[in-house]
Amino acid sequence: MTEIVIPSAFKFLRTPSRYKTMYGGRGGGKSVGAHLTLLIMGTERPIRVVCGREIQKSIKDSVHTLLSDMIRKYNLTWFYEIQETVIKGRNGTEFKFRGLKHNITDIKSLEGVDYFCIEEAENVSNNSYEVLIPTLRKETVVDGVLRSSEIWVIFNTKNISDPTYQRFVARQDLDNMVRKISWRDNPFFPEVLNKERLKLLKDDPEAYQHIWEGEPDTRRSGAVYAKQIAKAREEGRVTVVPYDPASEVFTAWDLGFGDSTAIWWLQFIGRELRWLDYYENSGEQLGFYAKIVKEKPYNYLKQGHFLPHDGAHGNIRGDSVSKQLLSMGLSNTVLVRETDINPGIELLRQTIAYSVFDKKTENEGLFALEQYGYEWDSDRNVFKNKPRHDWTSHAGDSARYAAIAAGKVKTGLAKGKPASMIMSGGSGSWMSN
Repeated sequence: MTEIVIPSAFKFLRTPSRYKTMYGGRGGGKSVGAHLTLLIMGTERPIRVVCGREIQKSIKDSVHTLLSDMIRKYNLTWFYEIQETVIKGRNGTEFKFRGLKHNITDIKSLEGVDYFCIEEAENVSNNSYEVLIPTLRKETVVDGVLRSSEIWVIFNTKNISDPTYQRFVARQDLDNMVRKISWRDNPFFPEVLNKERLKLLKDDPEAYQHIWEGEPDTRRSGAVYAKQIAKAREEGRVTVVPYDPASEVFTAWDLGFGDSTAIWWLQFIGRELRWLDYYENSGEQLGFYAKIVKEKPYNYLKQGHFLPHDGAHGNIRGDSVSKQLLSMGLSNTVLVRETDINPGIELLRQTIAYSVFDKKTENEGLFALEQYGYEWDSDRNVFKNKPRHDWTSHAGDSARYAAIAAGKVKTGLAKGKPASMIMSGGSGSWMSN
């Protein structure tokens, strides 16, 4: 076995604690330090480790490759067997890989885990934490000492309002060992990155503080709606929002099957637009979502379930989503495809200015909407004019459709009018039953 050197910044990982939080900027080697420590610990005694993140669509999205590379680099192949979806040690140690979002049943079956290591935790929602934390309750006697299962949280600082930052840094628990780790803590910090660091320090000191020193991003760089939502928070417009039965509710959908389906529930009270609720899931059939909508105690607007343009598309397996929903008792309006989403983005920014969001949307919809951002063009070192497609896209797309629908509802054009009157768009697709 090759000599393995763990930087001193990660020595605290050996001390028992329910939570261990590693955050900061680029270049600190947080992921390598944490996962290498787990590999070594796994050779000393049998442990069950789950390496998780908010979204994991395939094993390629996990740290499986990172762990595999380290096993080979440090000649640990005599001990660890690298399989396609799991890594196993000769003593029974096991590394598994899971996504948190949309995997509630799977996560609840992980009570026997010793260590749950969350990568890119800046993207994790409160809803995921509320499922995960009570599940991890294993207790083990190690060297005569009772130890509980541990949750390791690794992230690059993003916004101070992020659930991970608020939960593990802003409000630190007594049983939480928190370390801010930067490039200074990495004895292997390469010169090529040091040159990038110094260049950014000279060219953009504010960006430098965020990217390299791990300070919250006060610039809201690349975020599409973060400034508007921050203002809504400052003005107390993220709060408990009551539903008024005297006013009709409408919904806005982003459709998916292999991808996620997202739904917002909205209601006008005077000039104020209330965002009452949000739901997102994947892998379910259309009837599942129709049942959720119908079970809500809302007085729905006639034709008030707004679908993106592909809601009107049929396929060889069945009728369009629009016709299927109609047969399930949900009269709906199909929006016309946008040729350019930027007018819709600007409309949503304006719409947020007179909107109030219920606090229960914070865990999923509003959180994703805050993180929804433009894709970075690494060749030109600028943001592209189109948002990136990731786990935030479904909340972002459905919210944009909601803003377009709200404009029509506000002026009364949506009530009883044909779908062709309303312009919008969508990028999702649906395979019907």
